[in-house]
Amino acid sequence: MGDQWDQDPNINNNNTNNNTSRPSQDEIDRQLKELRRVVTQGANEAQVRIKRVVDKAGDYWQQVQAPPASPNQPSNVEEQRLRQLINAWSNENWRVARDLGTYMDILSTRVDEVWEISLETRWETRAMEIISEPYTGRTANRPRPLLPVWDYELPEVTGLKAPTTRTRLDEMNEVVSCTSCNSTGHVLCSGCNGRGWIVCPECKGRTKKRCTTCRGRGYVSDWTPGEKKPFFKKQADNVASSVTNKFSDVFDNIRQQGVPIPNPVDTDPASKGPTVPCPDCVNGEVNCSCGNGKRVCTTCQGAKMSLCSNCAGTGKVVRHREINRRFDLRSQTRFIGDTVIPAQYLTKAEGDLVYSAEINETLHMDAPPDLVPTDVWRATVELVESERKTVDKPGLDPQSFPRPTLQVAELVRIPYTTVRYRFSDQEYVLYIYDTEGNEKFYSDRFPARWDRVERLVKAITTDLRAPVQLDQREQSNASQQPNSYSGGYRVPIEVPPYNVTEEEDDQTDPRPPTSR
Repeated sequence: MGDQWDQDPNINNNNTNNNTSRPSQDEIDRQLKELRRVVTQGANEAQVRIKRVVDKAGDYWQQVQAPPASPNQPSNVEEQRLRQLINAWSNENWRVARDLGTYMDILSTRVDEVWEISLETRWETRAMEIISEPYTGRTANRPRPLLPVWDYELPEVTGLKAPTTRTRLDEMNEVVSCTSCNSTGHVLCSGCNGRGWIVCPECKGRTKKRCTTCRGRGYVSDWTPGEKKPFFKKQADNVASSVTNKFSDVFDNIRQQGVPIPNPVDTDPASKGPTVPCPDCVNGEVNCSCGNGKRVCTTCQGAKMSLCSNCAGTGKVVRHREINRRFDLRSQTRFIGDTVIPAQYLTKAEGDLVYSAEINETLHMDAPPDLVPTDVWRATVELVESERKTVDKPGLDPQSFPRPTLQVAELVRIPYTTVRYRFSDQEYVLYIYDTEGNEKFYSDRFPARWDRVERLVKAITTDLRAPVQLDQREQSNASQQPNSYSGGYRVPIEVPPYNVTEEEDDQTDPRPPTSR
């Protein structure tokens, strides 16, 4: 292949069947000229587009920074308050146009209210349990008839969140025989399983144990020969030997528990010099103090029996009954009123507490409290009555079902103001709810703070994609004289004026609603 390219380019290959013939020099020059022309033309177009975008973007950015309209003056005190609240909301929310309350045109305002009904119900579950205790000799009264758990008058429990309680029923004691010891009052000792003795923990039943002097080796170091040691050196050796013996005892105890670890401080006396037989043992073992490998059980002292823990040795137990009371709290919330504000936003509002009381008696729909509308009170009574209903399940004891024992109802009034306004030739709706000083805001559509910047980006993108008509003389120069390119591009001098007109978007804003 390299040899073929070294040949004369003017020589043509006469073999027409050869498909791998190289192109001629003229063809290569023509392709290079065409490539240079395309690159030059593309660079010229890119520079023209960028220049046009920069010129237009400067004018447009100035229009973005300018206020959309002249500020509006409030006509009364209430309107001034609303505009101040909206300004505070728009300045804190980076998505909303800045100073919205100043430049918006208020079309209409409407004051309304929504009521929040909160009902907390404490449900009580009762269960009777039988408890046994040792008999103390006290004569038990004749037991009374056993009643259902809900027929007993139990002490009153205050508070919605009450802990679990246990109440003992009086005069329900029964003296019965202890089944744990068959009324004997004694059971086999748990320490020795009724044998009265245990295996000796020192010798493990072998009647012999290891000698502590030689540590089971049967020999010790011979200290008879040798020179006389100084007093202080002898004391130092005694202290070191005592510490070593204590560490060795610790490791030996660990090994006796079944942990296979070596003893790093226990050294063989034979490695230090001559040894002699241990004078305190025979073959490293001494007799254990137990004599027979057994020890008397410390739990029963050899009696083989111990007192029954269930009846304390009396052979009788007193059986009584206790009622276990468990409390659960359930909460329900309902809003009354026509509003588009979502419930998750209304639950965070404080509102005005108009009614709060414990429901201890039957409520009547036709007798609402003061300042409570009739429809709100009717909804409250229906909610209370529906919560009190218990559903009977076939096959189950009704006494085991939970029952409402305490109900607390609260009625909260949440005022809100609907503001319809116009901003940048578009109409919006804003809801201001909650009490004075705690105002919160909700709107599903609002003028965005960066809406004009978004339009600027769209305009720049459109300008960059728009085709550019180059000067005919420049095109001819680029096509006829590709080698005379000096590094610069000619740009048309005349630039059309750039007038910004905001597009009207009739579609719904896809951005999510905001609330504070």
